[in-house]
Amino acid sequence: MSITNLAPEVQKSLLVRWAPVYRSQLHYLVTWGTRGRRSVLRDRHVEAIEKQLESLCAEHGISLLEVAAGNDHVHVLFALKPTQSVASVVRQLKGATGVSLLERFPELRVWLGGNLLWEERYAVETVSGPRVERVRARLRAQHGAHEELAPTG
Repeated sequence: MSITNLAPEVQKSLLVRWAPVYRSQLHYLVTWGTRGRRSVLRDRHVEAIEKQLESLCAEHGISLLEVAAGNDHVHVLFALKPTQSVASVVRQLKGATGVSLLERFPELRVWLGGNLLWEERYAVETVSGPRVERVRARLRAQHGAHEELAPTG
């Protein structure tokens, strides 16, 4: 399809695949635990989880807002575009971090007695825009402050 009364730059731009601009984001707080809710995560494991989640989210276009972890669970607060599926994102994050941690820290296999790090279940809580900062503050109060990941908005 070619429209001849448009400038050549406009005609060329119409032939390129375009992506919609999203003005809204959906915020989710996702929590998952270690298998059997065993207290196996140490500071070195939590640091590795945080770094890997940051890189995974950057790679997949997910706005990571906060990561907090305890000895037996992980909280991840992120924002998605309306076209992204929270179930798919959680599957990617849990799968990649589980495999990576078991490869990098073989003691986790011994402590958990197998090759599975995370429970199958996870909890998802939707977070409204005005509540995002309160949820971040709650996570920091529970698990300590971390570096600023991404601005809200």
